[in-house]
Amino acid sequence: MEREKDWKQQEHIPMLGAAYYPEDWDEAEQEKDIEWMRKAGMKVVRMAEFAWHCMEPREGEFHFDWLHRVIDRLKEAGIMVILGTPSATPPIWLEELDPDMRRWNHDHRQETHGGRRHCCSNNDTYNQYSLRIAEKMAQEFGREETLLGWQIDNEIDVQSDGCFCDSCVDKFHAYLEEKYKTIEELNRRWNLNLFSQAYDRFEQIPAPERSWHNPHLLFEWFRFQADSQIGFIRRQAEVLRAYSDKPIGTDMMPMMGIDYEKMAGFLDVMQFNHYNTEENLKDVPFWFDLLRPLKNRPFWNTETATCWNGSTCIGQSVKPDGFCRVNSWLPIALGGESNMYWLWRQHWAGHELMHGSVMSAAGRPLPVFAEVQRTAEEFDKAAEFIAGTQVETEAALHVSSTNSGLQAVQEIVPEPGAGDILTPYLYRVQQYFYQPMVQSGLRPDVIGAGKELEGYRLLVSPVMLTLEEADLQSRIADWVRKGGVWVVGPMTDIRDDIGAHYRDRAMGMVEELTGVALTYQIPDAEHRMKAVWSNGEEFIVNEWLQLYDVPENAEVLARVSEGYSTAIGKALAAKIKVGNGCVILVGTFPDREDMLRLMEIACRESGVKPLRHSASVTAVRRGGSQRGYIALEHDGQPATFVPEMKVKDILTGVEYAAGEEIAMKPYDVKVLAEV
Repeated sequence: MEREKDWKQQEHIPMLGAAYYPEDWDEAEQEKDIEWMRKAGMKVVRMAEFAWHCMEPREGEFHFDWLHRVIDRLKEAGIMVILGTPSATPPIWLEELDPDMRRWNHDHRQETHGGRRHCCSNNDTYNQYSLRIAEKMAQEFGREETLLGWQIDNEIDVQSDGCFCDSCVDKFHAYLEEKYKTIEELNRRWNLNLFSQAYDRFEQIPAPERSWHNPHLLFEWFRFQADSQIGFIRRQAEVLRAYSDKPIGTDMMPMMGIDYEKMAGFLDVMQFNHYNTEENLKDVPFWFDLLRPLKNRPFWNTETATCWNGSTCIGQSVKPDGFCRVNSWLPIALGGESNMYWLWRQHWAGHELMHGSVMSAAGRPLPVFAEVQRTAEEFDKAAEFIAGTQVETEAALHVSSTNSGLQAVQEIVPEPGAGDILTPYLYRVQQYFYQPMVQSGLRPDVIGAGKELEGYRLLVSPVMLTLEEADLQSRIADWVRKGGVWVVGPMTDIRDDIGAHYRDRAMGMVEELTGVALTYQIPDAEHRMKAVWSNGEEFIVNEWLQLYDVPENAEVLARVSEGYSTAIGKALAAKIKVGNGCVILVGTFPDREDMLRLMEIACRESGVKPLRHSASVTAVRRGGSQRGYIALEHDGQPATFVPEMKVKDILTGVEYAAGEEIAMKPYDVKVLAEV
């Protein structure tokens, strides 16, 4: 679906907004809130995502008048609305109709009423009533003039290990039977002669509880659970679409548990929530670079904090001046058309009452209010440039929900850098490959296996254990032969589609494409193995090595110099011409400086021209009706950016010559249009 041309929407882009919970406040307070929204420069608010009880206090008794009145008041203030379907928080009367709708955890303990996202997405009763309230909302508000779009549910994901109720287990068996067709084929693919694990019927296969389970069973269970959540969202989207032509999305969090490509396939707009701090703000562009290529329209950043986040206790400190501003600009710079805060006004009691906001529970501006106002004013100044340009890039980086799932059950070697925020898979992709790409001046599209490769000249594929998705093996081979440069990172192409080893080769397609042979795969947490560049300089290896015998036409970039005797001399990194393109093999997780050097080689081979800027700058080329750049300092330190053309800063009016080094202050924002 192309960008909607609804009520005043075009003049609202880019949009600053916030989540608002009018059910918290009486109507007099709502009027005060809306006046403050107007002063702050809000152009859109999100509502109703947790308001099921207010809209349907008793079964079949629907109350929408209160929401109509709020929408009318917002309309008078020139503010659009996004309405959320409330399925994340079903009312207690519904749960009493069918107590089994609450999720059963792997320890056979059932969730209770009182939180959110605590019900089973496969439960028939839960689905029936979730679809009914979505339908009633669509009938009531689907043609509302100021409705910007729909948000289905809230932050859906596979909770813990999923739901272990009888309904889920039965549907898991049906899922396996549909995929494998016969139990004999499943036994064969999973190698179930091992440990005498073979099954006679699909119904015998357990949900993965309290045992050392086969990794293929674990992988299929997680994929089934993820697909169940996608199906839950899809069913609501179909209901909404029957009554409304407004764009439909679901606000997702920075996780790879659910396949973003599958979800994007039936949604109209990607929506995303994040709560990065000054310590890790550099990580959030990865997700915007992932959202951008999923749909042919700008994404919505539906949640971020103005200052701090917390529930009943604040676990953070006040952010530095300028942080809110640059955090608000990041999604706009990287391909979005909105940034929305969670939340507008602090809850006065209950959950998350200490969370940062724009206004306090007492209806008074927080210290960050002036920064919000400034951001809104700057969005207006840059509106023509933002609406008329798009992010331009010729580089891409692969990520995959399938491979994230495989790494979750087969980490291969421990990743010491991973933690509560980043899984081993995401840590490896982001820290060893994505961050060096952007530090080198590239702005990659972060793409899934199904994304077409035409238009890219450089592709980086790390930790893609399997390439057996979406005909990716043959598509990459064709793309390389036509002139693409493919950087194949470690742990790529070494498993089939369910995570099993190949038995007749070490790699799925890379060996045949390039003529190399993957001879050794070696764990090395103690750094016993040493490697050098071709000129003798040290090449640092981390945790894992893939060593190759290469054909005569290959250029060895780095090889093993010390360690186990039979590995010495083997190629660790190599460049091989293939047709009109080339493949660059990287057999370890390189240190930053070594990866920057590899990216320099890849850019030279592909002809992709990086931008010049400090490491703490997020920068992007934009083109369309105008040309230019947006550059943001994200790390709170002085920095520089160098434009390739003469530009004018839309926000300040200052002009800069092509090639001039532009000084940037901590958390600075530069919106630079060609002159």
